[in-house]
Order: sequence, then C-alpha cells, then structure tokens
Amino acid sequence: MNENLLLGLGFLAQGMFSARFLIQLIKSEKSGKVENPVIFWQLSLFASFLLMVYGTFRNDLVIVGGQLLGYLVYIRNLQLQGAWSQFPKWLQGVFWLLPPTFFIYLFVFHGPDLMSMLRADQMSGFLLTWGTLGQAVFTSRFLIQWYSSERKKESFFPLSFWWISIFGALMIASYAIIRKDAVLFIGQAFGLVVYGRNLWLQTHRKQMQQFLLDRLGKYRLPILLSVMALVLYFNLGAWSVTESSEARYAEIGKEMLETGDWMHPRLMGIHHYHKPPVTYWITAMAYQWLGVSPFAARFFLQLAALLQVFLVYRIALLLIGDERKAFLSSMLYASMPILLIGTRALTTDVYLTTFVLSGLYFSLLYRKTSQGWAQVLSFLAYGFGFLTKGPVVWIVPVVVDLVDRIRNKRRFSFTWSWGVGLILMLGIGLSWFVFLWKEDAQFLDYFVFRHTIERFATDTFSRSQPFWYYWAILLLAAFPWFILLVKEWKNAWKLPASPLAFAWVWVLIPVLFFSLSSSKLILYILPVVAGLVIGAVLAWENLTENQQRTWEKAQFGLHILLLAAFLVAPLVEDRLVLNAKFWFIWVLTLTFLVTLFLSGIRGKDRPFLSAFAFSMGLLAMSTYFFSQNPGLTNDTRRVAEWINSNAKPGERIMIYDKRLPSINFQTDLAIVSIYDGDESLNRETQFESTEEWKSYLINLKQNPEWIQKSTNQSGIWLAKAKKNMPELDAGKQWELLAEIDGWKLMRIR
Repeated sequence: MNENLLLGLGFLAQGMFSARFLIQLIKSEKSGKVENPVIFWQLSLFASFLLMVYGTFRNDLVIVGGQLLGYLVYIRNLQLQGAWSQFPKWLQGVFWLLPPTFFIYLFVFHGPDLMSMLRADQMSGFLLTWGTLGQAVFTSRFLIQWYSSERKKESFFPLSFWWISIFGALMIASYAIIRKDAVLFIGQAFGLVVYGRNLWLQTHRKQMQQFLLDRLGKYRLPILLSVMALVLYFNLGAWSVTESSEARYAEIGKEMLETGDWMHPRLMGIHHYHKPPVTYWITAMAYQWLGVSPFAARFFLQLAALLQVFLVYRIALLLIGDERKAFLSSMLYASMPILLIGTRALTTDVYLTTFVLSGLYFSLLYRKTSQGWAQVLSFLAYGFGFLTKGPVVWIVPVVVDLVDRIRNKRRFSFTWSWGVGLILMLGIGLSWFVFLWKEDAQFLDYFVFRHTIERFATDTFSRSQPFWYYWAILLLAAFPWFILLVKEWKNAWKLPASPLAFAWVWVLIPVLFFSLSSSKLILYILPVVAGLVIGAVLAWENLTENQQRTWEKAQFGLHILLLAAFLVAPLVEDRLVLNAKFWFIWVLTLTFLVTLFLSGIRGKDRPFLSAFAFSMGLLAMSTYFFSQNPGLTNDTRRVAEWINSNAKPGERIMIYDKRLPSINFQTDLAIVSIYDGDESLNRETQFESTEEWKSYLINLKQNPEWIQKSTNQSGIWLAKAKKNMPELDAGKQWELLAEIDGWKLMRIR
C-alpha cells in the first residue's frame, strides 16, 4: 500500500479515537451527567479496525495484537446497547473474521521478526518497562468497563474507568516527555481534559442546564489562558530566528547583553536606532535568565499575548458589564490570526499592543471608579508604549478618548492624577530620546523626521501597500466577525454612549489613519483588533438564531477550506515538508471542528469555540511547518549548522550583499558584510564615533578592488544561491562548498 495512503489511514483511525471522546464529552455536557452514546462504541470499533489494517500493512504485530482486546470490548458494548444487531450480517461477519485473519497472517509470515520489533536497544530497561506498564494500565480500563457492564447487564462507564484513564494517561505522558514524543504527549494531554471532566461530572451528579462555558464560571478564563499558554509555548524553540525583522531584534538584544550597553542598540556592531529600546531590553533580560536562544527571544512575547487576552476580558467587562460576553470577547481575541502571527516571530508590535491595552483598561477603570491611581497607571502604560515604538502608541487611545468625549459630551477636568500621570508618561517615554539627543543633537532630526514623518508620508522603507490593504486583511483574517461589526454600524451611531459605538470608533478611525500611511505591515493594526472582537460579540448577540447559524456555516466552511489547502500545498510547492506530527495535529483539529459542528450543543457559543480550536490547531501546526521548512521561512538554521561544523577556528564568514543578523545570532565567528547594492546593507553610520565599522562592513561599490586583495579573500563566503559573484583576478576562482536552503557557501581558491 502507498506509504502516504497508509499514513492517512493511521491518522484517520486516531482521529476517530479522538472524536469518540469529544462526542461523549459534548453529550455529557448537554445532559450534565456522564453519557454512554452508541456512537462512542461505533467509532471505537471502526477506528480499531482501521488501525489493525494499518498495523497489518506495516507488518506490526504489536499494533494488531494491542487492538484485538479493545476490539472485542467494543463489540460487546454494542451488543449490550442493542446496536450490534443493526449492522448487516455480512458486516458483522467482516468485523468478526478479518481481525483474527490479520493476526494469523502476521504471526505466520512475520513471526520471526516479532522479537526484533519488540527490542528497543536505544531505550533503557526502566523506560521501556514504564512505557509498557503505562500502556497496560491504559488498556485495562476497558477490561474494567467490560466487567462492570457485564455485572450490570448494560453498557456504562464506571467511576474507576476515568480514574484508570487519568493514571494511565499520566504514565504515558511522562514517558512521552522523556522520549520527546510530542504527538504522543499531545494525545494524552487532550485525553486528560476529557477524563478529568467526566470524572467531575460523575462525582457531581446534579443535573446542570447551563452550557459548558457558563458552568465553568470563574474558572473559564484561567482555563482559556492555560490552554493558550500550552499551545503558545509548545515547540517554541524548534526553529531559529527568521529573517529579517525577528533576526534583527533578536540579534540586537544579544549584542546588548554582550556589550552591557543598554542605551545604545547595535546591530552587527553598528548603532541601530530605528526603534526605542524596550523590546531589546525585554529580549536581553530573557537571554540573561534563559540563555541566548530562539525560545528565549520569543519567551516574553507569549506572555505579552496572554496578558492581552486577559486585558480584553477586563476591558469588555468594563464596557459591557456582562461576564459571559467579556469571556467570549477574550476567547475570540485569542483566536485572531493577527495576534497569533505576532507570537511566532519577535517584533515590537505585540509589546506595543500590550501597553496600549493596559493604558485603555486603566483609563476605562478610572472613568468608572474615579480612582486616581488607575489614571496614573494608564499614563505609565502609554509612557512605556512610547519607549517601545514611539508616538504611534497614542493613536488608538487619543482617537478613542477624543471621539468618545465629543459624542458623549464629556468635559475635560484637570486632576492631580492627570498631572502626575502626564509627567510620568513624558518622563518615561522621552527619557531615552532626551538621553541620546544630549549626546548627539542630530538624533532628534533622525528620529522625528526620518523614522516618524518619512515613515508615514513616504515609501522610505519599501513597505508601500494600497489604501484598501488593511480592510482586506480584516475581512479575511477576522472573518466573519469584521463583517458582523460593519453590519451593525447604523445601530452603533444611533447610540453614541453604547459599547458598540465605542468599539466602532476604536476600529474605524485608527484603521483609516494607518491606511493613509505609506508604510504598511499587518501587525501595525494589532491594537485595533481588541475593539473589533468586543464589537463583534455585541453584533453577534443582535443576530437571530437563523442568522447565527448561517454565519457559523460560513466560518466552518472557511476553516475546512483552509485545512484542505494543506492537502494540496505539497503539490503546489514541491519543497514543502509536512511531517507526521504536523498531520497528527491537523487530524485532531479537523476532528474537533467537525465534531463540534455536528454536535447538539448550543449554537450561540459554538462558533467561538470553533474559532479558538481552529486557531490553536494552526498555531501548533505552525511549529512543525517552521521547523521542517527553513528554506521557505527565511530560517538560516541549517546554513549556520554547516558553518559551525566546517569553519576553521577563528575563520571569518563573508556574507555577500545581504544583511543576515540570523547568522550572527547563531555563530560566534567574525562576520564581514559585503555591500554590493543591496539596500539592507546601506547602514546608517552617522552615529559611529570611530572608523571600526569599516572593517566589518565593506562597500564594494566605492572600493571594487577590495575583493581582489588576497588578504581579504580568506574565509567562508555566503551568498544567495542565484546571486552572481564578482569576477576575480586571473588564477582565482569561486569554489562551491555546499548549497543549503537557497544559500551557497564558497571559498576563494
């Protein structure tokens, strides 16, 4: 059988095993007690059958034999429920005859290989025993269930079934951690949630009519944040820092830690003042505590995203006054692709948005309580936001507050907290700028005009996009929620003091502002997404049940379409590698979405759960996408590994016509950048106090003879694979050493 088809068969079986517990849990949540639906045993039987087919074609007697016991239990439970007789006689015969046929076939033709399959020379005896014992405990739960059902003469789940499931899952999960088997760990971690919830339901037999999210009450936000944290940090260091923005920020933090100079950011030895230093400070602190690594570079980025989800909940609670709607807002925000894109690579925008949302929260809290400390904290947050990315921090807060004051006729009143807060905000926000201006007066002109006015008014940084760019992003990345918000715009303007109007102003005017800018990147509008989701939740509540169902179908269709795109992606891009772990999570995500859509739980909240599950699935899959495809994701990890393995001690790395801070980040060798026209190497050297930088940034346009000197030719040269290298004098030539992920490594001989 084709290997891909066989792998798909195995994943389909695992998906059915996951689906059975999802359906069982959902039906239990509906009734408020542990349910034992017929479909649980039907899915178990079909999945076990497929897994035995899989094991047979893989010549794996262990898989087939391991499934046989559970297979008989599934049939017996169907008999006890009166569902076995509903299968046609011929199908019953197939289910009875083929499994022992598979077993006999493997034993007869592959019996001699049994011992070699069971040997695990690379594992310690203790680890092998522990893993085997865990599987035995895990399997015994169905024996207990069978025995209990026989005694009671009906199919049901005894309390011990869930206890044994939890104990066995913990044993297997610990085994998976030691073996570094992420797929096995994810499967058991998911199971623990189901087993624990069923155990709780069975020990709290009182019927509950509330939906799951309402039953969880005060625990639902911590659960949401915990699940999101697990996914955010899952496999976070599996790929290296990617070019160009993440590698740039990560390397600046590394050099800041190495030099001990926290006031003058440097990139590859040259001062780099494009952004204020808060992002670099946070990154350098992470390196100091966790060591220099891609994981450390992204560590606090994930915490910032989690804090944003919490802040959205608190802001929505202040605006709406409804805990359920506030929670749905936070769940929807956690599902937004724009936020999740920001967590995969180190940038300033996620930190900036955290400060913006903090400032808005404390500002709204002050409006509600008139407590001066809240207003002071609001100003403090904006001060640190200014020190993160400059005056852009004020766009959303100023616009929202100004329009809200005008529409609701709120007058400004000077208070002690306003004065103290303003002084602290300016003192913190401007401190670094004043410090550098006192050192060098040209810094003021550099930042105010080149990195503020020119960035907005011109295409200086080659980031020009059409005016409608952000509107298209919101339409696609926030579907269907942005459409729902637009649909309610008339109602928003009718009630100027309503939370819906507040949310609309929060989104509309800042996006118009950013749309006028010549420089556009997706994450620039991250601060408006919180307003979008709060408004979307309110708009959702105004829809009829039929309208909600229609939009839910549209969202479900989009999710399925996007997941299906992964099936054809390898056909479109033949360099794309999607490994078994990627497809395992893909199957789990698809299974959850389909099960949730077909379940009978309340449709009013179901789309929010679906959006969250879909986004978390994509987030987990992305780690394997990045780690397996460095050539497609601007990750130079394999190039750096080759350099570290093959470079001579003290040898220089000559990078031709490209700025590659990711190589600096991953090696301790001396790096020389050779400028030959690429704008990324047109560095701003006006702040350098010495000429030292000229030894590691060579300008071939001004000095084309430099490369012809033999003293300058030594070292490993790195360039894009399709890049034409300069002509050398007679007797010299380029020797290709390796070509990796679109880069060529050479020496001059």
